[in-house]
Amino acid sequence: MKKILALLIVITFTSCHSTKYTHSGNVNSRLDFKKGKWLLYTIDAPKSIKESLTNIATEKFTELLGNRFSDSFTTRGILLPSNINNDLSKADLKDIKNGTGSDFFIKINATVISDEVGVLGQGNIMSSSENRGEVTVTIYDLNLLEEMYSQSVVGNVFVPENYDNLALTKSAGSIIIKGLERIMKNIHKNQIKN
Repeated sequence: MKKILALLIVITFTSCHSTKYTHSGNVNSRLDFKKGKWLLYTIDAPKSIKESLTNIATEKFTELLGNRFSDSFTTRGILLPSNINNDLSKADLKDIKNGTGSDFFIKINATVISDEVGVLGQGNIMSSSENRGEVTVTIYDLNLLEEMYSQSVVGNVFVPENYDNLALTKSAGSIIIKGLERIMKNIHKNQIKN
Protein backbone atom coordinates (compact mmCIF):
# COMPACT_ATOMS: atom_id res chain seq x y z
CA MET A 1 0.00 0.00 0.00
CA LYS A 2 2.82 2.41 0.88
CA LYS A 3 4.56 1.61 -2.41
CA ILE A 4 1.41 2.42 -4.38
CA LEU A 5 0.97 5.71 -2.53
CA ALA A 6 4.62 6.61 -3.12
CA LEU A 7 4.28 5.72 -6.79
CA LEU A 8 1.18 7.90 -7.15
CA ILE A 9 2.99 10.84 -5.55
CA VAL A 10 5.97 10.42 -7.87
CA ILE A 11 3.73 10.19 -10.95
CA THR A 12 1.80 13.27 -9.87
CA PHE A 13 4.91 15.39 -9.38
CA THR A 14 6.58 14.23 -12.58
CA SER A 15 3.49 14.81 -14.72
CA CYS A 16 2.61 18.27 -13.36
CA HIS A 17 3.44 21.24 -15.48
CA SER A 18 4.00 24.30 -13.35
CA THR A 19 2.42 27.59 -14.25
CA LYS A 20 4.75 30.52 -14.68
CA TYR A 21 3.48 33.99 -13.82
CA THR A 22 4.95 37.25 -15.10
CA HIS A 23 4.07 40.52 -13.37
CA SER A 24 4.29 43.88 -15.12
CA GLY A 25 3.28 47.45 -14.39
CA ASN A 26 3.32 49.06 -10.93
CA VAL A 27 4.35 45.84 -9.20
CA ASN A 28 5.99 47.48 -6.18
CA SER A 29 3.95 50.69 -6.05
CA ARG A 30 2.39 51.58 -2.76
CA LEU A 31 -1.26 52.58 -2.55
CA ASP A 32 -2.85 54.65 0.21
CA PHE A 33 -6.23 53.17 1.16
CA LYS A 34 -6.82 55.42 4.19
CA LYS A 35 -9.22 57.85 2.52
CA GLY A 36 -11.70 58.32 -0.28
CA LYS A 37 -14.55 56.37 -1.84
CA TRP A 38 -13.50 53.51 -4.12
CA LEU A 39 -15.71 52.06 -6.86
CA LEU A 40 -15.14 48.74 -8.66
CA TYR A 41 -16.47 48.69 -12.21
CA THR A 42 -18.07 45.53 -13.62
CA ILE A 43 -15.21 43.13 -14.33
CA ASP A 44 -14.50 42.46 -18.00
CA ALA A 45 -13.81 38.71 -18.13
CA PRO A 46 -15.05 35.47 -19.68
CA LYS A 47 -18.43 34.51 -18.25
CA SER A 48 -17.11 31.25 -16.75
CA ILE A 49 -14.78 33.07 -14.32
CA LYS A 50 -16.41 36.49 -13.98
CA GLU A 51 -18.22 35.65 -10.73
CA SER A 52 -15.08 34.18 -9.13
CA LEU A 53 -13.03 37.26 -10.05
CA THR A 54 -15.77 39.56 -8.74
CA ASN A 55 -15.90 37.68 -5.43
CA ILE A 56 -12.10 37.83 -5.01
CA ALA A 57 -11.91 41.54 -5.85
CA THR A 58 -14.88 42.42 -3.64
CA GLU A 59 -13.53 40.44 -0.68
CA LYS A 60 -9.97 41.78 -0.92
CA PHE A 61 -10.90 45.43 -1.52
CA THR A 62 -13.49 45.30 1.29
CA GLU A 63 -10.73 44.06 3.64
CA LEU A 64 -8.61 47.06 2.64
CA LEU A 65 -11.33 49.73 2.50
CA GLY A 66 -14.29 48.66 4.63
CA ASN A 67 -17.46 50.65 3.91
CA ARG A 68 -15.61 53.06 1.58
CA PHE A 69 -15.64 50.33 -1.09
CA SER A 70 -18.56 49.74 -3.44
CA ASP A 71 -19.15 48.16 -6.81
CA SER A 72 -21.01 49.43 -9.84
CA PHE A 73 -23.26 46.37 -10.20
CA THR A 74 -24.89 46.55 -6.74
CA THR A 75 -24.67 50.27 -5.92
CA ARG A 76 -27.81 52.25 -6.67
CA GLY A 77 -27.97 55.90 -7.66
CA ILE A 78 -24.78 56.17 -9.69
CA LEU A 79 -24.48 57.19 -13.33
CA LEU A 80 -21.77 55.68 -15.48
CA PRO A 81 -21.08 56.14 -19.18
CA SER A 82 -22.67 53.32 -21.17
CA ASN A 83 -19.42 52.17 -22.73
CA ILE A 84 -16.25 52.36 -20.65
CA ASN A 85 -13.27 51.24 -22.69
CA ASN A 86 -9.74 50.38 -21.58
CA ASP A 87 -8.14 53.75 -22.35
CA LEU A 88 -10.06 56.30 -20.31
CA SER A 89 -9.60 59.96 -21.21
CA LYS A 90 -9.76 62.85 -18.75
CA ALA A 91 -13.30 63.54 -20.03
CA ASP A 92 -14.31 59.91 -19.33
CA LEU A 93 -12.83 60.10 -15.83
CA LYS A 94 -14.62 63.41 -15.17
CA ASP A 95 -17.95 61.85 -16.26
CA ILE A 96 -17.33 58.90 -13.93
CA LYS A 97 -16.45 61.26 -11.05
CA ASN A 98 -19.58 63.37 -11.61
CA GLY A 99 -21.85 60.34 -12.01
CA THR A 100 -20.59 58.36 -9.03
CA GLY A 101 -19.13 60.79 -6.51
CA SER A 102 -16.25 58.35 -6.03
CA ASP A 103 -12.62 59.35 -5.54
CA PHE A 104 -11.08 56.23 -7.07
CA PHE A 105 -12.23 53.93 -9.88
CA ILE A 106 -11.06 50.30 -10.14
CA LYS A 107 -11.17 48.46 -13.45
CA ILE A 108 -10.28 44.78 -13.88
CA ASN A 109 -9.86 43.12 -17.29
CA ALA A 110 -9.19 39.42 -17.84
CA THR A 111 -8.43 37.68 -21.12
CA VAL A 112 -7.99 34.04 -22.10
CA ILE A 113 -5.11 34.12 -24.56
CA SER A 114 -5.06 30.39 -25.24
CA ASP A 115 -6.65 27.32 -23.68
CA GLU A 116 -5.27 24.40 -25.68
CA VAL A 117 -4.55 21.80 -22.99
CA GLY A 118 -7.21 20.20 -20.82
CA VAL A 119 -6.74 20.13 -17.05
CA LEU A 120 -5.91 16.44 -17.30
CA GLY A 121 -4.96 16.00 -20.90
CA GLN A 122 -2.29 14.87 -23.21
CA GLY A 123 -0.09 17.20 -25.21
CA ASN A 124 -0.72 17.64 -28.90
CA ILE A 125 1.53 15.22 -30.75
CA MET A 126 1.99 17.53 -33.74
CA SER A 127 2.77 20.79 -31.93
CA SER A 128 3.30 22.29 -28.51
CA SER A 129 0.28 23.49 -26.54
CA GLU A 130 -0.27 26.05 -23.84
CA ASN A 131 -2.85 27.54 -21.53
CA ARG A 132 -2.33 31.27 -21.10
CA GLY A 133 -4.35 34.02 -19.45
CA GLU A 134 -3.90 37.65 -18.47
CA VAL A 135 -5.50 39.83 -15.82
CA THR A 136 -4.99 43.57 -15.29
CA VAL A 137 -6.04 45.76 -12.37
CA THR A 138 -6.09 49.49 -13.13
CA ILE A 139 -6.94 52.17 -10.57
CA TYR A 140 -7.78 55.75 -11.53
CA ASP A 141 -7.68 58.81 -9.27
CA LEU A 142 -10.91 60.61 -10.15
CA ASN A 143 -9.85 63.81 -8.37
CA LEU A 144 -6.65 64.14 -10.42
CA LEU A 145 -8.33 62.59 -13.50
CA GLU A 146 -5.47 60.17 -14.17
CA GLU A 147 -4.39 56.55 -13.92
CA MET A 148 -2.53 56.03 -10.66
CA TYR A 149 -1.87 52.28 -10.66
CA SER A 150 -1.85 49.40 -13.10
CA GLN A 151 -0.56 45.87 -12.70
CA SER A 152 -0.87 42.91 -15.06
CA VAL A 153 -0.15 39.25 -14.56
CA VAL A 154 0.24 36.82 -17.44
CA GLY A 155 0.18 33.15 -16.50
CA ASN A 156 1.36 30.41 -18.80
CA VAL A 157 1.58 26.62 -18.66
CA PHE A 158 3.33 24.93 -21.57
CA VAL A 159 3.23 21.32 -22.81
CA PRO A 160 6.00 20.63 -25.34
CA GLU A 161 5.60 18.97 -28.72
CA ASN A 162 5.57 15.14 -28.67
CA TYR A 163 4.81 14.98 -24.93
CA ASP A 164 3.11 11.56 -24.57
CA ASN A 165 2.37 11.50 -20.83
CA LEU A 166 -0.65 12.90 -19.08
CA ALA A 167 -0.24 16.59 -18.36
CA LEU A 168 -1.73 17.94 -15.14
CA THR A 169 -2.26 21.62 -15.92
CA LYS A 170 -4.34 24.61 -14.91
CA SER A 171 -6.98 25.89 -17.31
CA ALA A 172 -6.63 29.44 -18.62
CA GLY A 173 -9.51 30.43 -16.32
CA SER A 174 -7.73 29.04 -13.26
CA ILE A 175 -4.55 30.83 -14.33
CA ILE A 176 -6.45 34.13 -14.50
CA ILE A 177 -8.05 33.60 -11.07
CA LYS A 178 -4.65 32.86 -9.53
CA GLY A 179 -3.24 35.92 -11.33
CA LEU A 180 -5.84 38.19 -9.70
CA GLU A 181 -5.10 36.62 -6.30
CA ARG A 182 -1.40 37.38 -6.84
CA ILE A 183 -2.12 41.01 -7.75
CA MET A 184 -4.38 41.47 -4.72
CA LYS A 185 -1.73 39.92 -2.45
CA ASN A 186 0.81 42.35 -3.90
CA ILE A 187 -1.51 45.33 -3.38
CA HIS A 188 -2.19 44.28 0.21
CA LYS A 189 1.51 43.73 0.95
CA ASN A 190 2.57 47.09 -0.51
CA GLN A 191 -0.20 49.29 0.91
CA ILE A 192 0.81 52.42 2.82
CA LYS A 193 0.01 51.72 6.47
CA ASN A 194 1.05 54.92 8.28
